[in-house]
Amino acid sequence: MPEPLHAIIFRSIYISSIAALLAFIVGLFIVVFLLKAPARVSRNALGVFEGLVGIPPIVVGVFMYMLLYPGGPLGPLRLLYTPTAIIIGEFLVALPLAVVFMHRPLESLWRDLTELVESLGAPKSKAVPLVLRESPPILLTAYLVSFSRAIGELGVALIVGGGIEGVTNVMTTAIALETSLGNYEVALKLGIILVLIAVSLILVLRLAGARIVEAA
Repeated sequence: MPEPLHAIIFRSIYISSIAALLAFIVGLFIVVFLLKAPARVSRNALGVFEGLVGIPPIVVGVFMYMLLYPGGPLGPLRLLYTPTAIIIGEFLVALPLAVVFMHRPLESLWRDLTELVESLGAPKSKAVPLVLRESPPILLTAYLVSFSRAIGELGVALIVGGGIEGVTNVMTTAIALETSLGNYEVALKLGIILVLIAVSLILVLRLAGARIVEAA
């Protein structure tokens, strides 16, 4: 009996939400570190993350597979073909994008607020909470970008998840599988739902961001 579509959709949202949240949190810590680091270090590190954005996700999937397969360094953890493996893979794919997306707008805020803090005689580190308080729309949008990148990813989900029905089958792997089987109607339904989720999330977060700006 085919797996219900709602189960695939829920699994996709669950896995990608966690992966995006991890990418957002780790990315924010990285950005804060780069803001406080010397300009040369920050510039070089940002260049690395910008380069990582362009790496095909399937390369990340192959790298993870080499780590997680039974004979690999992390094979004893038995994470291959599990939701956890997909979460880790989507996290790695979304992290560079989260860092790059947050860095430039937060850097602009950082410059302005550090000047204000230093003029008051306080250390530059005191500007960090001020930057975070002034940047909810930026942070919300960064999470949106991370989630969109994660939920639309196929390479990692297919290689380390395997598209196992009832376990690791997410929307992108289900679309690929149903298309290969000739079930174009099911594949089209899942594709439309995937697009609707992405568009709905954009509208919700833009509305939330607008309200935050108006309230500030």
